[in-house]
Amino acid sequence: MENSRQRRSSASNRLGGRIALTMANDLLFNGEDNVIIDEEYAAATGRSDLSEADGNKDDDDVVESGIDGVIKPDQSTGTSTTPEDVHTKKTTSDAINESTQDGPKMNVVLLFPDDWRHNSIGAENPIIQTPFLDTLAQEGIRFRQNAVTTSICWQSRATLFSGQWASRHQSYKLKCPHFAKGKHWNHTWPALLQRNAGYHVGHVGKWQYHSNNDNRFDWSSYFEGKHWFRKQGKDIAAEDHARNETIRFLNERPKDKPFAVTVAFYPPKPVSNSNVPGGQWTPKNESRAIYNNMTIPEPFNHSKAFKLLPEFLQRDRSAAAARWRFRYSTPFHYQEAMKNIYALITQVDQACKEIVDELKKQGVYNNTMIIFTTDNGMFHGAHGLAGKWYPYQESIRVPLIVYDPRMPKEKRGFVDDAFTLNVDLAETILGAAGLMPDELMQGRDISDLYLPKVENGKPVLVRKPWRDEFFYEFTFMDENYIPSSNALVRKKWKYIDWYAKNHEQLFDLENDPLELNDVKDDPANAEIVKDMRKRMIELRDDLKEPELECDKHGDYSAHAPDLDAIKTLTDSKNETDTR
Repeated sequence: MENSRQRRSSASNRLGGRIALTMANDLLFNGEDNVIIDEEYAAATGRSDLSEADGNKDDDDVVESGIDGVIKPDQSTGTSTTPEDVHTKKTTSDAINESTQDGPKMNVVLLFPDDWRHNSIGAENPIIQTPFLDTLAQEGIRFRQNAVTTSICWQSRATLFSGQWASRHQSYKLKCPHFAKGKHWNHTWPALLQRNAGYHVGHVGKWQYHSNNDNRFDWSSYFEGKHWFRKQGKDIAAEDHARNETIRFLNERPKDKPFAVTVAFYPPKPVSNSNVPGGQWTPKNESRAIYNNMTIPEPFNHSKAFKLLPEFLQRDRSAAAARWRFRYSTPFHYQEAMKNIYALITQVDQACKEIVDELKKQGVYNNTMIIFTTDNGMFHGAHGLAGKWYPYQESIRVPLIVYDPRMPKEKRGFVDDAFTLNVDLAETILGAAGLMPDELMQGRDISDLYLPKVENGKPVLVRKPWRDEFFYEFTFMDENYIPSSNALVRKKWKYIDWYAKNHEQLFDLENDPLELNDVKDDPANAEIVKDMRKRMIELRDDLKEPELECDKHGDYSAHAPDLDAIKTLTDSKNETDTR
């Protein structure tokens, strides 16, 4: 068993190991919490040359806003040079260019905060005040089991735009975002909406990648890394700045075109690595006051579950354990942190309401799909951990609410427990525009779960049932700081493979939803482990792609007709990009 296990681990890690080596050079020098290279990492690794995050920059250094320029049809580059996967190919390039929708095309607004786990909404946690999101869920549909396929900010965002697992888009490095590179960008939903359906596409807030974004969106305003910005001599909260910029987009858009906009809020993501209780989150006084006199319940597994974790996750140098010490190490730390987080969530909820109010004011609400979701979950002290990354439920599950004007009345307010994933959103957005999915996308249009789509007398879910399992993947460069993992998730069982550590886990999610009791070594579960291991390897191998090389000069222009002809970005140009 030992030798077989080692061979399987080696095979699983073959691609990841090569990627990990190439990640280190660029990733180390990006501060920000989700990059997890900071004072903690410097101390743990002996690196004294690691710079702090850009969060202390003046906002004029991190904001680039205004019109980027309309993408002209002759800038389209057609099909990708990426090899096709016969198992996941969606359609021919000719079919992609055909709209399936008659009449006015639906607008799309994607509300996309950072570091927000699945139950941090009022509908799941009555302590948290999110009245708008609760109302949106009643007017639309909420997917309670929604999850991400990789729980880290930038890889999750690449999946959002590309509709691909990380194994395919391979955007493992902030300075090497393959999904946004030249012809690859033409397979994302923003590019397809522009080129094939005439959409006016905008982006507000966090982008994160180091890339040349000229002509990527028709309208953009990039800013991130702070909870407060200085504008026109006044301080403005980050979510209010995002609201204002989104309303500006809505006012400036051409009124004869359909539109789509991503609103990438930075809060409630932490800023800096302060060990002052609650010091990594800075809400408004009035929203914090809502929670001042409350006592936030600590996780049931806050104090006990840490010792049940694999030994390598308990080590001082382990990222999630180290972050717990900064954020939640005393009851006072925990209370201050969670009250500030909840206050920021309430603020984002209000900003979302005001954006939707503007849609109603402009008379487009009833022809606009509104999606609320987030890039990854957060432990918030569960398992004695902070951060995300690991394939436990608190890390991989995120909220998803969809308001769709096409939705039948009987589906409005419905809570659906189907396994929806962030990889599905690209195809869902294209479907709202009447477009077929791109051939490289690997998800499924979520509207199949609430629109009947009857053909030959059979609804779509009868013709093609929804998934009952999914594959999770996470590759990192430092196995001692954040161990890499794969997982197979089903409704009852979760199998986890910490492949670089030669360690497996199995959890009975029905009877142990907090994942406290690893039952992998129970002889009664031997066949379950064998079956899930085999199935996970099948899914993993089915997703494998030839490794993509990173450009030596880090040139990632949008809509490039010829990668060899792209002018290399200068260092000064790179320095103006947001992180």
